Amino acid sequence: MKNFLLIHGSWHGAWCWFKIWPRLEAAGHRVMVPDLPGRGRSPAFAPFVSLERMVRSLEAALPHGEKTTVVVHSRYGIVASMLAERAPERVERTIYLASFMLPDRKRVLDYVPDRAAAITGHVEVNRRSMWDWLDPKVYREVLYADCTDDDIALARALLVREPVRPALSKLKLSAERYGSVPRAYIRLTEDQAVSLPLQDRLLGETKVERVESLHASHSAYFSKPDELTAMILKLAGS
Repeated sequence: MKNFLLIHGSWHGAWCWFKIWPRLEAAGHRVMVPDLPGRGRSPAFAPFVSLERMVRSLEAALPHGEKTTVVVHSRYGIVASMLAERAPERVERTIYLASFMLPDRKRVLDYVPDRAAAITGHVEVNRRSMWDWLDPKVYREVLYADCTDDDIALARALLVREPVRPALSKLKLSAERYGSVPRAYIRLTEDQAVSLPLQDRLLGETKVERVESLHASHSAYFSKPDELTAMILKLAGS
């Protein structure tokens, strides 16, 4: 049995893993699926949600005295990386799913706009209230191109504004701590939120042990749950 911690991406919450969570449990594993601060069942005022606060919330979710495999989607690769820096003795491996796997001293803002992705030009940023928001008119094209109408309806009901401060924060990663945690990456070849050219750029800047590719759009946990679960288990060594 392995421990898995699933970290959602921008505008989403723990709910987006609702197809992956039971599949991992059915394979005999323990699964933790928290909401990041400001999302889902963890309400918070956006200007007060920092990268540090997100990392602390996930560190509290990690079991002590055991290793956990972290699976992270999209923007919050930055949180998973900082979690590995903070608690390398408790993270067995980080699996980045079309995710911002950034080098030391980089920030999300250094990689956007992603001009190869359809998301460019469709994100509203409110600097006063410190949140960002994707235009609902492009939800399907950008996030859910190969998803069912039912999945998209669920997402429309649950998506929320995203605290923007974490995207402005530079990572502080060391070879001794972050670098000691094995990394793997799953490329989503049809992604229009984190484009394939951007994914490959990130892979060129940070070394990983394994790379897999899945023919899916940004929300593969909706459209390809069986294939994605199998890929996660393969990369986790299960």
